[in-house]
Amino acid sequence: MQKKQSGLSLEAAETVGIQALGFLSSDSELLGRFLALSGLDANGIRDVASEPSFLAAVLDFLLCDDSLILAFASNSAIAPEDVVSAKMRLDPMSMANTGAL
Repeated sequence: MQKKQSGLSLEAAETVGIQALGFLSSDSELLGRFLALSGLDANGIRDVASEPSFLAAVLDFLLCDDSLILAFASNSAIAPEDVVSAKMRLDPMSMANTGAL
């Protein structure tokens, strides 16, 4: 079975991931939760901020909470479905084992 590709380009998916990182960074409590779960600190984020796998992890963090993903999508003027598409483009293997593809 062939894997379904996200409709977003890699560049567009990275842009969504960077927007999501900015969204997290604007809320110190939310950023603190993300840092605690990821095991990173602010310096660590700087080192990996442009890596697709890290940006996918940022999106995954938001996608675990419906209220967060809706707030991010509204704040960024993008459809929640585009956040899912960006996650799939940045880390296609994360969805492969869920049967979502």
